[in-house]
Amino acid sequence: MPGTTAAQEAAHKTNVLAAESARQTAIAAAKAAYNNTPAAWPAFDAAIKAADVAHCRAILASAALNGSDGPRQTLHELTGSWT
Repeated sequence: MPGTTAAQEAAHKTNVLAAESARQTAIAAAKAAYNNTPAAWPAFDAAIKAADVAHCRAILASAALNGSDGPRQTLHELTGSWT
């Protein structure tokens, strides 16, 4: 199997940075909504988990799209979750 090209690697790096930026934005919004209010904890916790899952999925999708070499792991293998 041929290796990845420099363009594919650059595209993947760009996608990873975009995914991290989106994750940080979602976390900041969750923290602002939470504001140390105990009743808001479940929503805050769910938002953080959703941001982390979306981040992982975006990185995996970019790796697959850009033909990244290396271990092929599914989200289930990485997190133990099917969703």
